[in-house]
Amino acid sequence: MTAPDLIFLDAEAVARRMGLPDGPAFLRRRLDLEDRAGFPVAVPHWKRPLKWRADQVDAWLASQGTPREAAPDIDPALISSGHVRILAEARRG
Repeated sequence: MTAPDLIFLDAEAVARRMGLPDGPAFLRRRLDLEDRAGFPVAVPHWKRPLKWRADQVDAWLASQGTPREAAPDIDPALISSGHVRILAEARRG
């Protein structure tokens, strides 16, 4: 039995998967995500840039959902119409 081919992601690729604007936005939150939310730790190596295993990042994302700041904006007219009230209430929580 052979090990599956591992795919590694840099900060830009992780940010795209998380819906964040860019790699630096992810890197600013990285330590907090690792400490408080169980985000996978970067693969230890002596080279830069940091790399994360794609399978671990995908599993973490599947267990966490979309980060709040990456959630799409909702038209205020829809909220006031009552068509998305539950979502609007959930976002305030």
